[in-house]
Amino acid sequence: MLNLLSGLGAAVVVGLLLSLLNISFWITFPLGLAAGVAVFIYLGRRIQGQLEKIFNRAAELMKKQQFDQAITIMEEGYRFNRWQFLVKGSIDGQIGVVQYLRKKNDLAEPLLRTASFQHYIAKAMLGILLWKRGEKKQARATFQMALKSGKKESLLYAVYAYVLNEMKEREKAVEVLNQGLKTCKDDERLLVNRNNLQNNRPMKMKLYGDQWYQFMLERPMIRQEPPPFARISKRALRG
Repeated sequence: MLNLLSGLGAAVVVGLLLSLLNISFWITFPLGLAAGVAVFIYLGRRIQGQLEKIFNRAAELMKKQQFDQAITIMEEGYRFNRWQFLVKGSIDGQIGVVQYLRKKNDLAEPLLRTASFQHYIAKAMLGILLWKRGEKKQARATFQMALKSGKKESLLYAVYAYVLNEMKEREKAVEVLNQGLKTCKDDERLLVNRNNLQNNRPMKMKLYGDQWYQFMLERPMIRQEPPPFARISKRALRG
């Protein structure tokens, strides 16, 4: 996009200036290329900094449960799409995740589809929606896509295996967990879940904590602590 064009422009300008000075092509070319790359990286980092500010503002609103306002803030980032690659896909992914968490699947799905393939959480959520709708083949393909960018993420293997197990494909689920164990060496959570499936026991996804519950396939366990006045001291018990 514009950042790339700016980088190419810088490379051409530097190359022409050096050539006018009768400097050898073998010096002109690498110097021009280096200048173009430097400009491209600089502009990319500047755009990334602007996007981080936008996402931080949105995160503060999310903490206050002001989801619509947070989405409006994130949408401000779309203006950078013409400057930097993957901006729209990243923002689509973030907003899609928010709508998924709000259970607004009709709004979430189109955004999860257009999310950058690097946003593996968004793609995993899309896979879950496809599975729930009975589109098993598409769900598997979507999870496979997610694993290409999140191949080092233990949680992703576990979620995919969970979905496969729910599809009554236990053996394939075990294969996915074994695949994860090859990449995520000695990950205890993958190992526990692999052993559970091999022994026909349910998976223990709560090992991943809040990361797991964001997929909304299980409700988090809420411990009900007794109110202070209901607690009985040891002294009271002794009488």
